[in-house]
Amino acid sequence: MASVVVFDMGGVLFDFQGDRLIAQTSRRARRFRREEVQETWVPLVRSFETGASTEAEFAAAVIQTYDLALDSDAFLLAFRAAAVGFYEGALALLDELRPELRVVSLSNTNAVQWPVVLAGLGERDPFHAHYPSHVSGFHKPDPRAFDALNQAHPPDSNFYFLDDRPLNVAAARAAGWTAECVRGVSGARAACAELGLLR
Repeated sequence: MASVVVFDMGGVLFDFQGDRLIAQTSRRARRFRREEVQETWVPLVRSFETGASTEAEFAAAVIQTYDLALDSDAFLLAFRAAAVGFYEGALALLDELRPELRVVSLSNTNAVQWPVVLAGLGERDPFHAHYPSHVSGFHKPDPRAFDALNQAHPPDSNFYFLDDRPLNVAAARAAGWTAECVRGVSGARAACAELGLLR
């Protein structure tokens, strides 16, 4: 029986600062709070993060929605740079899990920032596989995002899912997975220990 640990990237292992980018470049008199950006971000970017719209269409939509003082090219450069890097200790945690477990990622992401994530993994990727939404076309909490992993693994596999969004955690549980809502590496490590995944 295979045990598969499935990680969301942003907010769990990787530092994406898109909300800060919007707060700093919006021309709106009152700065956007992180919570405001999070509430409006997912429906705004879902099309781009499932590969259904172009970089230019995505940039135009974000610039208009948040009234950014950037043109399309400048925004895309800044958006790429907003993929800051892996949190301290993230890759070490994956290295600890990898020998005994299958470790994969399941992230809502995009073609602009995903290459930065892969570059941050270095030459030896500690993940066994990646399932980014812009490649699969399935955006969490869409049940098909979880079904794709079920179909890619033996039927008797046990899935352990760590994500920072309650809706995604609820969808994973509905798919029959063990799932926990966590923030950052410390939260992920604590959940892995509680689930008995760390020696």
